[in-house]
Amino acid sequence: MGEQGLMHRAYTAGELFCGAGGLSRGFHSSGFATRFANDLWPTALHTFLMNFDPLYAMSNGKNGELLALPGSVENIDTSRILGAVADRDGRALKAGSLDVLLGGPPCQGYSLNSHIRSAEDPRNFLFRHYVRLLHGLSPKVFVLENVPGMFSLEGGRFFDELIARISQPVAKCPGYDIDFKILNAAHYGVPQDRFRVVVVGTRRDVTERAGKVILPSPRHYSLAQAHFKGGRDHTFHYAIGFRRRFEQSAIPQIGPKLLPPVSVGEAIGDLPRLTNGHGEDFASYAGARKPQGDFQKVMRDGAGVLANHWCRALTYPNTERVKYIPAGGDWRSIPRDLLPPGMQRALRKDHTKRYGRLSSHEISGTLLTKPDPHWGTFIHYDEGQQRLISVREAARLQSFPDTHIFYGSQVDQYKLCGNAVPPLMAHVIAQSTAEILDRFYGVDAEFTATSASTVARA
Repeated sequence: MGEQGLMHRAYTAGELFCGAGGLSRGFHSSGFATRFANDLWPTALHTFLMNFDPLYAMSNGKNGELLALPGSVENIDTSRILGAVADRDGRALKAGSLDVLLGGPPCQGYSLNSHIRSAEDPRNFLFRHYVRLLHGLSPKVFVLENVPGMFSLEGGRFFDELIARISQPVAKCPGYDIDFKILNAAHYGVPQDRFRVVVVGTRRDVTERAGKVILPSPRHYSLAQAHFKGGRDHTFHYAIGFRRRFEQSAIPQIGPKLLPPVSVGEAIGDLPRLTNGHGEDFASYAGARKPQGDFQKVMRDGAGVLANHWCRALTYPNTERVKYIPAGGDWRSIPRDLLPPGMQRALRKDHTKRYGRLSSHEISGTLLTKPDPHWGTFIHYDEGQQRLISVREAARLQSFPDTHIFYGSQVDQYKLCGNAVPPLMAHVIAQSTAEILDRFYGVDAEFTATSASTVARA
C-alpha cells in the first residue's frame, strides 16, 4: 500500500506503558495514528511525544495534540480518554470506536534475566489494569507484549489469568478471540535475537465480520534456541535452527523458505567510528559510510541529523579486558588474572554472553537496558575502536529508524532502547491487524458506521 493509502487508512491507536514507542513506531508505519499514550516514566513519555506529536515537538513540550497520560495505569480511568480524543471519523471517542490498544506491562518481575524474580513483585499485577482499561475502551483489536517469563512464572498462573480475564465478556465489551505466540524479533528482519510473548485479541463482533487477527509467520530464520518453558510449543520452531540446515541443499527445507537473519554489520556498519566514551547526542553524518543494503537504507531514510551516536565509557580494568576479546568472542579470551573473582571460578561452558564482542557477520543477542559488558555482549565488533556500542547502534539493533530520537541522559537513552519493542516486529503485527480492519471497515459500511455505538450500548 502506498503512502497515500496509508494516510487514508488512518486507523486509531492508543498505547499504555508506551516507553520509547517501539510498538507505536511499527503501527505508525502501517497507517495507524496514535491518539493517546501513557507511561509512568516522564522521560519515556517525553520521548514518545517528541517522536509522535509534531505540535509537542515544535513547542518543546508546551503544547500537544496527543492525549498524554503520565503516571501509573492504576490511576487512569477510561473517563479520561473517552470523549477526550477523536475516533477514526473525527468524532469523540466512544467505547468500541478505538481501532487498536497497544501496551506491554513492565516485564522486570517476570524476566528470566531478573536477579530477583518474585511472584509478589507488584509490577506483575499491572496487567489487571491493562485489562480493566481494555474492557472500558473496548477497542476492536489489542496487542500486548511481554517477556517469555510471563508464561512460566508461578506455573503460568499470571498468563492464564490474563487470558481468562480478556476472553470473558463484560458490560460494553463482548470479549476477545485470542492468538498468542512467543515471537523472535529476528524472524522479522530485526538484527537481534529477542524472544517475546505477544498476545493479540480481536473483539468478537469484529471476528464475526472480518475474521481474527493472527500473528504473522517468520520471514527470516535464526540460530537462537528457545531454551525456556513454551519454547517448543509456542514459538515458530521451524524458523529456529542451525545454519547448516538452511545452507546444505541435501537437507530438506523445513517450513516455508526463509531469508537469512540480518547481521550486526548490515545493521550498523555505515555509522561513523567512535572512540571509547565519545560521540555526540546530536551530530551530522560526517564520517558515515554510504548506506549499504536495504536495512541501512531504510534506517537512514529521511534522517537529517545523526542523533544519539554516543557511547558509554569503558573504565579500567574493562579497558584492558576488551583488548583480548576477538570479534564473536567472550570472557574466555581474557587472561584469568584480569577476570573478576567470580568469573575466575566460572566453568568455560557457562556465561558465554558475558564480556562478549559482537561479530559483524552474526546477529546480536538480546539487548538489555544498560551496556554492561559483565552481563552481556555489548562490545563493538571493530577491534580498532575498543568501545561499547553507542545508543544509536543499540537503536539500530532494535530496528528503530534514525529519525526516531531518544531523549534524556545517555543512561536513560540506553534504558529506553533496551526496554523497547522492536519496530520491525511491531510493523508485521500491524500489517496483520490492518488486514482484518480493512476487511471489517469494508464489509458493511452501514455496520461500521454504527458498530462503536452498538458496542457502547451493549
